[in-house]
Amino acid sequence: MKTTIKELIFPSEFKTKLKMKVSTKNLDIEFLPGHVISFNNTNLSVNEPYRIIVKNKYNTLLALLYDNFDKIYLPYQNIIISLTKFVNIINDMNKLA
Repeated sequence: MKTTIKELIFPSEFKTKLKMKVSTKNLDIEFLPGHVISFNNTNLSVNEPYRIIVKNKYNTLLALLYDNFDKIYLPYQNIIISLTKFVNIINDMNKLA
């Protein structure tokens, strides 16, 4: 079965909103694009979410961002959090570094 992969550019409005609210002095934040994987000759597709990787000297945090930019999924904790809580976590990571 053949597939078609379309890259989704990371939303700049989310980056801007996050960078305005977060202190990134001691952090490395990487924004990775999402993808839509379509199976040819079917009506099936899979959405791969946008990824946000936040690193400091001691920790790495992976967050997944779907179409709803107010909810962020943390796969290692298996929880969905709000943007406000995510900002608080990143600011705490910045203080620890």
